[in-house]
Amino acid sequence: MSESRHAAPPGVLRVLALFHETERLGASTSVLRAVDELAGFGWTTSGWIPGPGSLAQTASDELALVLQRDRPLAFSARGWRESPGLARRALRTPRYLREVREALERVRPHVVHANTLLALPEAAVARSCGLPVVLQAHELPPAGAKTTAAIRYAAGIADVLVAVSDAVAQLLRRHAGRTPVFTVRNGVPAATAQAHTGSSPFTVGTVATVSRTKGTDLFLRAARLSLDERPGLRFEHAGSPDLHRDSGFDAELALLASEIPDPNALTMLGYRPAAEVLPRFDVYVCSSRSEAFPLATLEAMALGIPVVAAAVGGIPEQIDHLETGVLVRPDDAEAIATWLVRLHDDPDLRARVGAAGAERVRSDFTIQAQAEGLHRAYLVALNRRFAPAGVRRAAAGIA
Repeated sequence: MSESRHAAPPGVLRVLALFHETERLGASTSVLRAVDELAGFGWTTSGWIPGPGSLAQTASDELALVLQRDRPLAFSARGWRESPGLARRALRTPRYLREVREALERVRPHVVHANTLLALPEAAVARSCGLPVVLQAHELPPAGAKTTAAIRYAAGIADVLVAVSDAVAQLLRRHAGRTPVFTVRNGVPAATAQAHTGSSPFTVGTVATVSRTKGTDLFLRAARLSLDERPGLRFEHAGSPDLHRDSGFDAELALLASEIPDPNALTMLGYRPAAEVLPRFDVYVCSSRSEAFPLATLEAMALGIPVVAAAVGGIPEQIDHLETGVLVRPDDAEAIATWLVRLHDDPDLRARVGAAGAERVRSDFTIQAQAEGLHRAYLVALNRRFAPAGVRRAAAGIA
């Protein structure tokens, strides 16, 4: 088991975050950003990371202790069959779960923060140790028997469920029983960069993994339709390829890209940090078919960049149509293209929507507010597990 430390602010209370991902994506980034604010409430945060990657490389600078071990568990039947194969994964799983237990015994956290439903196996180990568990759902899975079973299991393990949006909270509450469900919306840092000044070329961008769920195909369709009307536009897509293992999707995207007359009008950048690419965008697009509460839209809004987004999941909790951004029907590339052309042609509309979006982020989506919500969830979890009977009953009714 590899590990790293850094000098954390002194805290009376310890929390261990169980991360499910090895790359530093939205779910892990949102929690790491709250670490310093949580320290102000007395929490020292450590992390369990299931393998090498960008998350392990950067988290050691932000967490008191980072424990890392390769995770044999997979999230799907296809994942279990991938190297090193089903048999070896199954053989390594008991040892991996013992290592999770050893990490818990070493850190001795007052609260365990399971960061997404995909961390349920590790959260179950924490529960078996008698530790308070807060499980945060950053995802908005489709309705169905698998989702219902996962949420019911999560509610049986966790003392508190945390949703990143009201849309996610509504789904959790359908199956959570008596387990409290809090909505704690993610915050973003105050903007430190300047958005694109509007100089040529006019650039439309997005930051998302390449997948059908994130609507990469819709982004490319909208690009082609917009370019038919305004050939001078340029489009940039930043995001890791094939993280969702969507069979056949790459070929579909290649065909869509080939339909764009000017090959220089579209650039697929691969993975890039949002902070690197957002300042050069004139308009940001979120074409996802499902979103719990995306960070990149908030980060674009914080820079004063007008956002055109599909009205799915928690996005309408971020954007009021034609006030703090533009909302379009889901799965509608034509509507996205129409608004891109309109925003290109109307600099006053761009400026008004962009300024209102930035003000909305400053007032409603701060890391301080996020940390306050997590602190409250941690305290309720502690009270539900260890407080006197009267306090436990009261904590069970808080939501």
